Amino acid sequence: VFKQINQRFIRGKYNYIFMTKRPVLIKEAILVNQAFETIDECLEQSGKLLVDNGYIEPEYILSMKEKVEQHPYTTYLPGAGVAIPHGMSEGFKYINHTGISVLQIPKGVDWLGEKVFIVIAIAANSDEHMNVLASLGDSLESEEDAKNLWKTNSVDKIYDILSQSK
Repeated sequence: VFKQINQRFIRGKYNYIFMTKRPVLIKEAILVNQAFETIDECLEQSGKLLVDNGYIEPEYILSMKEKVEQHPYTTYLPGAGVAIPHGMSEGFKYINHTGISVLQIPKGVDWLGEKVFIVIAIAANSDEHMNVLASLGDSLESEEDAKNLWKTNSVDKIYDILSQSK
C-alpha cells in the first residue's frame, strides 16, 4: 500500500521529523488471516496492536472511532479495498510514537458500504500524520498494489510490500 514508508520514514531520510527514531512499521503490528464482522472490531484490534507495541495510549482508539463517526469518508480509499483509520486531531495527545498497524482480512469486512481487505491504522501527530497519509496515497497508485496485500497471508510478505520503495 505504501511502499515508500520504510525508505522515506523508517530508514531515516525524514526520521528527524518523528517524535523518536522508532520504526513506523514493525512486524509485531501486522496480523494476517483475520476475520471481523464490524468496523468497530477492526478499530479495536488495530488499536490494540498500536497500544501493545507502545505507539499509542488506549484513549486514541476512541479518537479513531470518533473519526469514523464524524468524518467516515476520510477513513478508507474507495475501490481499493483499504481502510486507513486514524484519530481526530484532539486525539494526538494519546500518541507516544508515530506508527501503523496492519490487519489483513481475506474475506473482507463492510466499511461504509465498501468491502475492505486491508486495514492500516495510523497513529501520527499533525505534520507526521499528513506525511504518512501522503505516503499511503503515493504508494496506492493502482488497485493491483492493494490486491497484493489482500492475497498474501504472510506477515513477512506484507512487511516487505509495505517497506519496499518504488
